[in-house]
Amino acid sequence: MALLKVCGLTRRIDAEFIDKYADYAGFIIHSNVKTPRLLNPNDAAGIASTLSRAKPVAVVRGLGLRDAVELAVRLGFPILQYHGVVNIDEYLNRQGNINLAPVIEYTDDYATMRAIEGYLTMRGAEYILIDAPKVGHRSFEYGLKIPLSIINRVAGLSKVGIAGGIGPSNIKFIIKYNPYLIDVNSGVESSPGIKDQGLLMEVIKVIKGEGTP
Repeated sequence: MALLKVCGLTRRIDAEFIDKYADYAGFIIHSNVKTPRLLNPNDAAGIASTLSRAKPVAVVRGLGLRDAVELAVRLGFPILQYHGVVNIDEYLNRQGNINLAPVIEYTDDYATMRAIEGYLTMRGAEYILIDAPKVGHRSFEYGLKIPLSIINRVAGLSKVGIAGGIGPSNIKFIIKYNPYLIDVNSGVESSPGIKDQGLLMEVIKVIKGEGTP
């Protein structure tokens, strides 16, 4: 069964709802790309502290790894999803009791697989996420922002998750590839930053089976 991450949470009510079903809850606490899902870091930590089942994830883009780790640790997040290049020395020398989840922004299958191979050598990574570029992404099959070709190539790979335009309209196609982790965000929203419980349940039923935790 695939793990489920719901990202871009901005409201306590949404976090409380997905806590019953999701394995990870993502909060964007720093971004150098404009997004309506960016939260004040302290507000994000406050909402994250209410979770009892889903693991809270600090999502950071636009900071160096050391600063990103320090920020996430200060706020009490156990996991840092880092949008940026991570080299092995940086990873091994990171400070703080926190697990790292590096993000690979998709460019093409070859470059993405090379990056995955490198990250899989890093012991202790929480997961590795393939995501669409935040600027200038393309559209692929079923409205996805990454192609089915890369989803097929990472099928069954431990620790490798996928994101990018996943929602009720395409989740049944995605689940057939047996991904390790599925990350949903805009595809389960009624408006930017506002999660829709109906859309969430459609995805949850496919991934988890009838919405049962």
